[in-house]
Amino acid sequence: MTKTKGVSIEFADYREYAEGDDLRHLDWNVLARLGHPVTKTYSDEEDLAVHVLIDSSASMGFGEPSKWDSACELGAAIGYVALTSGDAVYPRLLGTRQEPMSALRSRSSYPRLAAWANAASPEGSTPLDTELRAFAASGARTGLVVLVTDALHPGVPQALRILAGRGHEVWLLQVLSDTEIDPDLEGDLRLIDAENTKTAEVTINSFTLNDYQRNLKAHNQALSDEALRTGGRYSLVVAGTKLDQVVKNVWRRERWVE
Repeated sequence: MTKTKGVSIEFADYREYAEGDDLRHLDWNVLARLGHPVTKTYSDEEDLAVHVLIDSSASMGFGEPSKWDSACELGAAIGYVALTSGDAVYPRLLGTRQEPMSALRSRSSYPRLAAWANAASPEGSTPLDTELRAFAASGARTGLVVLVTDALHPGVPQALRILAGRGHEVWLLQVLSDTEIDPDLEGDLRLIDAENTKTAEVTINSFTLNDYQRNLKAHNQALSDEALRTGGRYSLVVAGTKLDQVVKNVWRRERWVE
């Protein structure tokens, strides 16, 4: 996973300070003079910034087992791989007011990452595309963005394009329940949006199910196209899939990890 650049003490340039950066590289003179934090970078010095973004919106609590449980397990696992590769991991929950953690480095930081993933719950109501746009504008270190989400909001493909435009490489792990992929529903139903509690009266029959699956397939294809177009990756994981199966059949086969 790591794009190794080696180690050097030769000064290269300045860049905007991002939360989690080594304070030893902060230019205190610039901060004192201009009140603006910048960090010195050194040639071949940068580790890879891996931003593990887990969607904590209320919709992630759907399913049995829930999408949320799978998302936390997958996010922690990919973070572990990054830590053991010498990368800097920046965990962040999307959809909550929780402050993002500072950078985690080295395998010894994994218990903190796991505890972080296990402590939260899916209760957010902010649309995912809004959260992603805010992250893109946050000044976070450019690097690899691993996004774990159901990605059902229609604005997500455009948000992925914005992330890539900021220089991030985007790896999208879309987690859906088996019911969302292949609904076993029929009759007159009232559907309730988990995030804004809006309701809709619908009649479910073979025609509406075909329309739903056609629209879902088109949406997922747009997600995949957007991630791959800019050199990223995309995979759909069914909630509840065993982690070792994801590692073997997705991450290793598609070279997410070595």
